[in-house]
Parts: sequence; structure tokens; C-alpha cells
Amino acid sequence: MHGGRVMRIARNTRAFSHAIALGRFVRGLILLIAVSHACWWAASRAAEEDPVDTDIALAFDEEDAEADAAEATADEGDDDGAVDYASFTTERQMAADEITMRRIRRCCCPSWTNYAIFDVLFLQRNNSIGEQPLVTTNPGEVVMTKQDLQPGIGTGVRLFYGNLLTDAIGWEIGYLGIYGMTGDALAQGEGLRLPPDLSSVVTNFGDAEEVRGLYRSTLNMAEANLFLYDCRRECHTSCCGRGCTTSCHCVDWIGGFVWAGLDEQASLTATCCDPPESSSYSVQSTTNYFGGQIGMRGRREWCRWATEGWWKAGLCGTSASQSQDPIYDTITSLEERGRRSSTDAGVAFLGNLNAALIYKVTQVWRVRAGYNLIWLTDATQAPSQWDFSIAPDAGTGINSNGTLFLHGANLGLEARW
Repeated sequence: MHGGRVMRIARNTRAFSHAIALGRFVRGLILLIAVSHACWWAASRAAEEDPVDTDIALAFDEEDAEADAAEATADEGDDDGAVDYASFTTERQMAADEITMRRIRRCCCPSWTNYAIFDVLFLQRNNSIGEQPLVTTNPGEVVMTKQDLQPGIGTGVRLFYGNLLTDAIGWEIGYLGIYGMTGDALAQGEGLRLPPDLSSVVTNFGDAEEVRGLYRSTLNMAEANLFLYDCRRECHTSCCGRGCTTSCHCVDWIGGFVWAGLDEQASLTATCCDPPESSSYSVQSTTNYFGGQIGMRGRREWCRWATEGWWKAGLCGTSASQSQDPIYDTITSLEERGRRSSTDAGVAFLGNLNAALIYKVTQVWRVRAGYNLIWLTDATQAPSQWDFSIAPDAGTGINSNGTLFLHGANLGLEARW
């Protein structure tokens, strides 16, 4: 009866975790869509005023100082008589052409055709592996459960590079990696036991003085997308103090390919006796996601500030595997269970949300800070593969029904040119 109660608790906990993760993701998605539509409506209304002529005049005024400086430099060369006339003419023409091109780019929407993003990520993950007891004392007191292996905040990076091919189509490639998601727990005392029935055949698992649990995860993601973009201009007078100034607001509709790889390791190490002897139960699991994704990205700029947000959703096939190291009784020097492994395949959902605030430092460089949500279903999580039975096929099954939900901040740089 106790074992049945524990399994029911684990199932209920997993279902509750899935519901919470789904609720968070849906709320974030609704908020991001609402903000994007509000930005799009405002940009559309402003675009009806057609402020192109005003912006062109402003852009040319701002470049006059550079043109005057270039002409003054050229005049100095004439006075010295040291510059070859043909070379001087060529250089002066090149300088004039560059100033002209910069004027034209300032009047385009967007004013850049390439972008690169580098973010440092700080993400906290959930622990949807249930409440199963892992270590008890002889009287039956639970001193360690799977929830005690909750990983801490993992750090990682996100890289993107994109290019606008035409006036309506662009492409981008990206990578995201989260590392260092590690959780551990330690139980000490007399008569510590792992769950039956494995504790009845491995000496250290049935009468340990110390048990350490360790759980590590790494997530890698890559994507390649094409997107349709539509950009509008808006004239405003409130923030720059230079009359009517235009900003560029864009909405991108994204479609592409996404891959994600979740790699995990979990182990329980029980130590007893004098001199100390240790026995371990170690599991490794891998889940690969590969499929298509769609999404939307909105970007709204005013003066030096900008906001940007996106949502992406993918329907992926999965290829999962788990392997278990041999279990030895170091007291008797016997191998109680050999190496075991299994594989599985399925279909899963992969979602990604981001909202960022951006400040333009120079014409090219910007700093950015934001918040992220990442959700993966049908994950094969290492602690869920532990099988403490002593049946002949123990350790040959695979549980690929886990959910991984991550959320946290990002801080980084972007360049647009």
C-alpha cells in the first residue's frame, strides 16, 4: 500500500507540475501577443502620416557637419600642394559617396541589414521528477526524496546572426546553451536505506552511513529560420528634442527548423563501514528534439530605446535513450546488476518566449536585458529512470514523460549594421 501511495503522489505531482508550466507559458504567450499587436497598431496609425520627408531633411542636416569637416580637410591638402590631384579627387569623391550612403541608410526602415546578438543567460529550471523517497532510515523516516535534487540556477549563452535578404525576407541562425544545472543532496546517519528491493541485495544500499545524490543537466538548442518582415515608420517629437524624428517598428513572422538536446546524469552513492566502501547507482539519459517551428517577433524603437519580444513554438520528433552503469556490491565484490539501456521515440512540444529592453550606445552597438521562458515536453530525465526492483528486466525500461520548464534573465549585447 505504501508503494502504491508513493506512485500516486508522484503521478499527481507530475500532473500538477505540467499544469503549472502550461499555465505560465500560455499567460506569457498571451501577454507577448497583446503587446506585439498594440505596437503594430500604433506603428500602422503613425505610418499614415508618412513622415519620410521630415526624416530625410533631419538626416541630411545631421550629416552636414561631417561633410564640412571632410571639405575642410581637403582644402588643407590643396594649400600644402603635397597631395596628388588625381588621388585627392578620388579620395574626396569616396568620402562624399560614403556620406551620401550614410544619409540614405539613416532614412531607411530598418536602417540596418545585418544583426548579431550575444546574451548571457541565468535560468532556473523546475523539478518535475516527483516526490519518490530515495533514502529512509530503519524506522521508516524519509530523509531524501527526488525533490531534494532540485538543480540550482544554470548559466549559459545565446548567439544569433541574421541578414535581411530583400525588402521583405530575412534569415537567421541561432544557438542557445544552458550549462551547470546541478542539484545534490546528502543524508548522513546510521542505517540509511535505498528503496527496496535493491537494498536487500547490495550491502551498502541496505545499511549505509552516508548517501549522496547528484543530478546534472545540460541543454543545447540550435535553429535556422526564414522570416517575413514588415516595418513601419513613426514620427514623434517628445523624446529627442530635435523636432519630428522617425523611428522604425517591425514585425517578423518566423518559420524554420529547430533542434534541442537534453543530456542528464543522476547518481546515488551509498557509503558504509570502516574502512569506507561505496556502491553507486548511476544513470545517463539523452533526449534529442528535431522539427519545425513557427513564431512572431516584434521590435519597437524610440530614440535610443527599443523593446523586442518573440514567441516560438515547435512540434518535434524525439529520440530518447537511457543507460545504467553496472551495480557492484563493494563489500562482497559481486556485480549485482549488469549494464542496462533502452531507447524510445515520440512527438513533443518545444516553446520559447523572450522579452527584452534595449539601449543604443552607438550607431551599431546596443546593450540588452530581458526575461525568458523555455518549455520542453516528453523529456527523458535521468532520476526518473532509477529502477530499484530486482526483476531480471529491471533497468531496461524508459520513462520519457518528463517536462522541462526554465525561466530567468538575460543580459548581453547586440550589433546592427
